[in-house]
Amino acid sequence: MKQRAALIIGGGIAGLAAALELAQNKISTTVLEAKNRFGGRIHTIRHNGVPIELGAEFVHGRSEPLLQAIENAGLATQTVPDKNRTFENGTFHESKIWNIISHVLKRVDIRKPDCSIDAFLAQQPIEERTRALVRHFVTGFDAAHTDRISAHALRRAEYSGEQIDLEHELRVADGYGALVEYFLREIQAQGGRLIPETIVRRIRWEKGSVEVHARRRRRGEVFRADAAVVTLPVGVLKTGDVKFEPSLPEKFEAVNELEFGNVVKVVFQFKESSWDDFGFINVPDAPLRTWWSDPRGPVVTGWAGGTHAEALLNVSTDQLCTTGLEILSKILFGGVPVPDLRQRLSTVHYNNWAKDSDIRGAYSYIPVNGLDLPKLLAAPVAGTLFFAGEATVTDAQTGTVFGALETGQRAARELMAR
Repeated sequence: MKQRAALIIGGGIAGLAAALELAQNKISTTVLEAKNRFGGRIHTIRHNGVPIELGAEFVHGRSEPLLQAIENAGLATQTVPDKNRTFENGTFHESKIWNIISHVLKRVDIRKPDCSIDAFLAQQPIEERTRALVRHFVTGFDAAHTDRISAHALRRAEYSGEQIDLEHELRVADGYGALVEYFLREIQAQGGRLIPETIVRRIRWEKGSVEVHARRRRRGEVFRADAAVVTLPVGVLKTGDVKFEPSLPEKFEAVNELEFGNVVKVVFQFKESSWDDFGFINVPDAPLRTWWSDPRGPVVTGWAGGTHAEALLNVSTDQLCTTGLEILSKILFGGVPVPDLRQRLSTVHYNNWAKDSDIRGAYSYIPVNGLDLPKLLAAPVAGTLFFAGEATVTDAQTGTVFGALETGQRAARELMAR
């Protein structure tokens, strides 16, 4: 009997999770990845022995599949301090930000017509300070435009997050990249093939057969299988650079309606640490509005999401460094001049995901009246094409590693059940 074969298009965590599930079940599995590395929006580098997360960093909540994968990989984790402070007008204030966000989002009535979170907040009898905090949080955490993101989706994500204790946060001690390495080892041990530097251009399909046309190191190649799992980022699908034959108009209607947000994440690595593991500091009037520490090394990270990130996408790394040091001087170094802080700095790490042609942004979010869009994108086609990735979650918790991993496993199960 001929062995069943599957192609995985995209080697991020969703694609790797799908590949491992299939390979473990004796399906001939090949992963095609455009980059010269695997992991997608997980991208860990090491500098002076310290893991630096250019992409995903946190293990949000208690997702059983993700925690199980980390345990299977034999990786240690570190708890992220549940400490949030806001820096305004030169002073710090303790902030129970998760409690405030939860309280406000629970006011969303999903029996009423959907609207943007901006429109919802405008209707609420709450303090302007609270409105501003919610906008700040949604813009940063969800990488969203607050006049576009669905209030219903945020309410659904709030409920789903409560089920897995989303406020509980960990880091992988050796970096998320160590989890990627585990998947790569296990896929190969099960006979799976991993093919990097392979840019998929065309997916020809009919029921029970897939033919993928790609460019690999400047040469055309064709890969064939019985089925495929597509895990490409929404940002890539939106470009239309990957053609499906026959076309999938309903899929691409969902793709085009889904939003794909931006993030600017700048990691400052100093020569030595002079601060405690302070958790998170929010600076509402700064270009980089959220900051956190990392006990794995003398590292502090600045973050901006959504509209705040978009204002910085064309700023040079050197200017981002200066901007960040100006903020750090105020919130962490007691007014030490920027030139002096540069002397204490080892290096600055920054990856512009929006300009990465294989990603084209950070992660997805759900627009007004779009709560069903992830389900439409996730739906299998003719028992032959399957879809996974953070944008295909069904509980509105887009933009997460655990969501991406779980959708990869879900797509693999759907393929095996066809």
